[in-house]
Amino acid sequence: MAEVVGPAGAGKTALCRELTRRAARVRLENFPDVHKPADAPFFLFNGLQLIPRLLALPRNGSRRLTRREFAWMSILNGWPALLRKEAERGGVIVLDQGPVYLLAETRLFGPEYLKRDSAHRFWQSLFERWEAALHTVFYLDADNEVLLDRIRSREQEHIVKAESETTVCEFLDRYRAEYEFILSALTAKDRNLRILRIDTGNRQTQAIVEDLLPELGC
Repeated sequence: MAEVVGPAGAGKTALCRELTRRAARVRLENFPDVHKPADAPFFLFNGLQLIPRLLALPRNGSRRLTRREFAWMSILNGWPALLRKEAERGGVIVLDQGPVYLLAETRLFGPEYLKRDSAHRFWQSLFERWEAALHTVFYLDADNEVLLDRIRSREQEHIVKAESETTVCEFLDRYRAEYEFILSALTAKDRNLRILRIDTGNRQTQAIVEDLLPELGC
């Protein structure tokens, strides 16, 4: 199982699409959708598991999790088990917005009480759930100038698209730092997790895919 990660504009979605187009064995999997009735049992079961663990953390005036953040926590808690079942079907599972992304989003923008030392064991329990499930991380990146140009020139909206160059660069660097922390935590015990760093600044997606297909056994 592989996840494609990287800051905005690094080319994650384009790479995932090209991988699935080029290799029939590659399946792009999405996390459970809180808006789908079929996924309701997943969120009910994993949400109920999370509640006592979250209530045990001192908030000290910090805001509560939003519904979206609670859904992401539920996904991080229960998705590994679903993916292991999916893996039994064969082929190679590739995640675009996978655990590293969700962990980064929640840690960066979640409530303050989850950023305190008292939440360390809570995060460690989530890291441990993913150590055995995730086998490879394709970490895409490029110079800030390249990413800035991509963010501003593509039609897709982005939260920092209209911001100053300084603000965009700070935004990108903040994500990089969080990704590095999470990857370090995931590899602290599981040395078998492979992290392949790929500079997408001067290479076409098709050429990158040529190099990655053998890594996926395709």
